[in-house]
Amino acid sequence: MPYGYLGTAPNQIKSNSGVFSVSDINELEAKGHFGGSLELIQSQTISSATASINFTNLGNYDVHFLTILGYETDGGGAEFVRVRFSNDGGSSYENSNYQVAQQVCATGGTFTEVRSTSDTAIELAYTSNTEQSNNYVYLYNLNNSSKYSFATFQGMKQGADMSFGGGVYAVAETINALQVITGSACDVAVIKLYGVKQIWVT
Repeated sequence: MPYGYLGTAPNQIKSNSGVFSVSDINELEAKGHFGGSLELIQSQTISSATASINFTNLGNYDVHFLTILGYETDGGGAEFVRVRFSNDGGSSYENSNYQVAQQVCATGGTFTEVRSTSDTAIELAYTSNTEQSNNYVYLYNLNNSSKYSFATFQGMKQGADMSFGGGVYAVAETINALQVITGSACDVAVIKLYGVKQIWVT
């Protein structure tokens, strides 16, 4: 059937760009054809002190979505969560050429800008004093050898601390694995990596 038309469907020979009805979207999502659908690549759970976890299968996606849920430290203290990229399938992870900028709002409404043009990873957020942090990250161009790899992210810590920002790995090469650095004090977290399905075109 031709998607994107309400009422009588025309006799079309090319893909249309009309309005999608709810039933159109439901049918296309069920078939895995609707753009923006999240496809789970891997889920990893931290239940004891863990310094980092690796995702060595990124699938064939232009955009990835990473969630870090319930991130908590063991016995308090501050820990930052960071992301690093690999160009050799996870045998090693790059520790230079990252640039990051983020806005941090602490409890009480105090804003601080954090930025670096020569970092060792993309810093996302932090947690402290046994409080939980939840974060999400969009990752772009990881599988594209001719583009820089970018990240945009947002996080919220129990106690109303929040942060948002972006980062770039300023080397044009294929990224085929990523590492989430949680710090040696992290003992609780669920980290999931998704691929974002692109718009379906016939």
